Parts: sequence; C-alpha cells; structure tokens
Amino acid sequence: MSSCNDEFGCGPTDACYRAVVNTYTKMKMLGQRDEICFNSAVAVYRHHHPEVPSARAPYMIADWLD
Repeated sequence: MSSCNDEFGCGPTDACYRAVVNTYTKMKMLGQRDEICFNSAVAVYRHHHPEVPSARAPYMIADWLD
C-alpha cells in the first residue's frame, strides 16, 4: 500500500505524511484535545503503513509533528 521509501520515513511529498499532518492539524483547529488529535494521526499512519509495528508508529508521528 505504501509508496514511501527509506524504512517508512515518508516525507512532505508523500500522501501518508500529508494525511497524517492534515488530520492532526485540522482536528486541533476544531478544538480537539492533543491526545485525541495525536491518536487519530497515528491511526491514519497505521492505515497507510500496516507493515509498521504498532509500537513504533507513535514515535514516527511524534517526529513528524515535532
């Protein structure tokens, strides 16, 4: 499913990266709590990258949103 290279390290031009960042940003704009926004962004990432261990996904997203 993924078109990303570099051991799941997607960049700003990849669809999964944009989807994750948009999810987090738009939910924050709607006034959702950080935890809900973050968990939703992780869920979007996991949808795009089911091959990534679930324990690793939050760390990937934390790096992207930093």
